[in-house]
Amino acid sequence: MHQIAAAQQLRERHCFINMQSILLIEKKDKKRSSLAPLLQTAGYGAEAVTDGAEGIQIMRKQTPDLVVCDMDVKGADGLGVLHVMQQEGPLQLVPFILLMDEWDPRRYREAMQLGADDVIVRPFSGAELLQTIAVRLEKRHLLLQNAAAIDPVDESDFRNVIRTFITDRNTVRLAPHEVIYREGETPRYMFYILSGKVKTVKTHEDGKDLLISLYTKGDFFGYIALLEEERYKATALAMDETELALIPRTDAEEMLSRVPLIFQKFVRMLARNLTEKENRLVGIAYDTLRKKVASALVHLRNKYHQGTGQYKVNIARDELASLAGTATESLIRTLGEFKQEKLIAIKGPVITLLEPGRLEGIAFH
Repeated sequence: MHQIAAAQQLRERHCFINMQSILLIEKKDKKRSSLAPLLQTAGYGAEAVTDGAEGIQIMRKQTPDLVVCDMDVKGADGLGVLHVMQQEGPLQLVPFILLMDEWDPRRYREAMQLGADDVIVRPFSGAELLQTIAVRLEKRHLLLQNAAAIDPVDESDFRNVIRTFITDRNTVRLAPHEVIYREGETPRYMFYILSGKVKTVKTHEDGKDLLISLYTKGDFFGYIALLEEERYKATALAMDETELALIPRTDAEEMLSRVPLIFQKFVRMLARNLTEKENRLVGIAYDTLRKKVASALVHLRNKYHQGTGQYKVNIARDELASLAGTATESLIRTLGEFKQEKLIAIKGPVITLLEPGRLEGIAFH
């Protein structure tokens, strides 16, 4: 009764939620009743499935207003569902709430990096879930309302908006190791990677470079300095042959101010970058050498690998050492250990990840 009363109060407080659709992807468990009746009592149009892959197919046919998904569902787990949503334009801005049976810091970190809006750990009350849903839907409602008032943009066409924005821009082709901008320079452009890879590094007083961020095809970069209205705090370099679209600062500022949906996207990217950097700094400070090197290899695979086969890393050892936060000599010694354990294969500068699952186990445990 308490949960129903809470649901009714939330319904009265947030009247705009009537008939908004929620897709519920939850485990089938005889010991636990479905959450769908609670959501329906609160005034939502709730559809429940037990399979992540089925949930993805439903979303592709009709975009829901919000998704609540269990971590451990068959077909595709919660992180898999979230990953697919972040790859598909119509689903990128749909609020996503992940349900976990127990606290797992690694999975929590992965979920937030992928773009989850909230993570709720069992046991939780019905009122807690409804409150979280109401807050997320209210924020989404206000965001879309403001966007419509300023510059109508259908979120299902988000990728088309980006594509239109970068079309007919001046482009530049860069050779490997060529500098794009230097630390301390005043921003003139925001950059979009049409092909290739880019890294940003910060140089210490002793002359050593610390790798800050990695970017690949489809990524924007250089926007942090624009948002902060500051000089570049790092140097950007091409890692291999790279083509960039150049977006003048005035155009970038106009886009971010006129289209709230796109501004929110950049804020999300900034938040993920900050979370990633914080985790790396903690790892550099406290992780063992093996864990640092394994984390660097896994990070490169997650960033650049698009397929399901073995991933080959072609990166200078000093750059990999910078990413891992260790000395080059220590890195080479640890890579030798991984090779003996048949976790990786080494041929010249190329490192092949033979056992990525075991490397993840070293990196995250």
